[in-house]
Amino acid sequence: MIKVRYHLQEGQHYKHWQFKDTKTKEIWYVHPSESIFELTNCVLHNNRNVADKIYMGANKDVCAWIKCKGGVTYYDSDIPSWCTHLKYDPRKLPYWHTWSGRNIDGLAFDTLYLTPKGVYYNECRNGILNPLKVIT
Repeated sequence: MIKVRYHLQEGQHYKHWQFKDTKTKEIWYVHPSESIFELTNCVLHNNRNVADKIYMGANKDVCAWIKCKGGVTYYDSDIPSWCTHLKYDPRKLPYWHTWSGRNIDGLAFDTLYLTPKGVYYNECRNGILNPLKVIT
């Protein structure tokens, strides 16, 4: 399984995607402008306690990630225009959300895309926010 998060710690990999193989503990970083990544069999995770503290003004800390049980595929082209942006910024809302602000923490998707502009899913492939299942 791969855990993916946006790395915001100062240093060489600031604002890079961090990929961590949970079995081997191998970690690698990729700058968002380098590729489009297609992740399969994914779940959006959030540590709500930490996110709530950040939302109330505390310093940022690791609180959100994507668990990917399937594969990771690299592309050098852009995503289709019909893909929908999923958002996460605990300063604005302390959970993963859609453009409307709907809380989507714990939702599972068969496919997600990591792009230079953020995380997206394909409505045509996944259904309109009709995830595979909700993880509680």
